[in-house]
Amino acid sequence: MSSPFFSVVIPTFNRAHILSRSIDSVLYQTYQDFELIIIDNGSTDNTHKWLSDNYQDERIIYNYKKASASPASPRNKGIALAKGQWICFLDSDDRWYK
Repeated sequence: MSSPFFSVVIPTFNRAHILSRSIDSVLYQTYQDFELIIIDNGSTDNTHKWLSDNYQDERIIYNYKKASASPASPRNKGIALAKGQWICFLDSDDRWYK
């Protein structure tokens, strides 16, 4: 598989109850050449189980990291994992419109 054009990084912490808004807004875009990297910054609300129960899209990459006080840390982890030519960020309580 070739590298995606975009890497979308969503850092999250205890947002399983609202994370679908962000994920769906990426998945429903017209342009589909992307990977979606979700960086879980130490959630305790079973985000990983919720994600695996609700999404089976191979473009979604989940990474759990020990909680940090800095919002930059999960973003930097997402950048390190990204394979896309371009990287963009989306907060876990936001959405993109078509």
